[in-house]
Amino acid sequence: MNSIKTFFTILLLISAQTIFAQKVFTEGTLKYKVNISGVADPQAQAMMQNMVMSTFIKNGKFATEMDMGMMKTRTIMQSEDKYVTLMDMMGQKFKYTMDKKQFEDKKLKDDNYEVTVTNDTKVIAGYNCKKAIIKTKDGNSFFAYFTDELTRGDKENYNGPYSKIKGMLMEYSMEKKGNTMTMTCTNVDFKPVSDDVFVIPETGYTEMTMDQIMKMGGM
Repeated sequence: MNSIKTFFTILLLISAQTIFAQKVFTEGTLKYKVNISGVADPQAQAMMQNMVMSTFIKNGKFATEMDMGMMKTRTIMQSEDKYVTLMDMMGQKFKYTMDKKQFEDKKLKDDNYEVTVTNDTKVIAGYNCKKAIIKTKDGNSFFAYFTDELTRGDKENYNGPYSKIKGMLMEYSMEKKGNTMTMTCTNVDFKPVSDDVFVIPETGYTEMTMDQIMKMGGM
């Protein structure tokens, strides 16, 4: 049960942090390798060892997919007030919907952290990146490497938890209940994205509420 609880805690956090990729480019896919540390349960650690996250963008449509091998999820933004997550757990399929408030409640609020951009740089997935240090009001410290080579003139960032950083996040860390997650971009692909990525199936998935999803993870 601990491994399932850990997974759902992290899944819900990632779903809320990664869907926003607006105004970066009009169509394409970003892939990230996900590394998670601080997971004490060996079964949960094994499940999360090869996690890959993909963000799909197409003319105002956005979706984020998590692939853990035995388990896959896809969160689709249908509108600013409707986010649908599809889950496939070894053939068992569920879906749940978050409204804007539920979605926003899982994000780090801008007034809860400060950002300091350093002089450290490195190249990630072929893009020049600067390093920023994020310090939260509760004393935690995280990092983020970002690039402005993928943003438009507005310099807005929507692809991760730190909206104060004006650039595309290429590598960043965040924490939830003692588990530290690091997302590292491995590929930026501008090839056309299939419309099927954004389709919500009408059948084949059991509809659940957020409370039911939380209980499944023992939370």
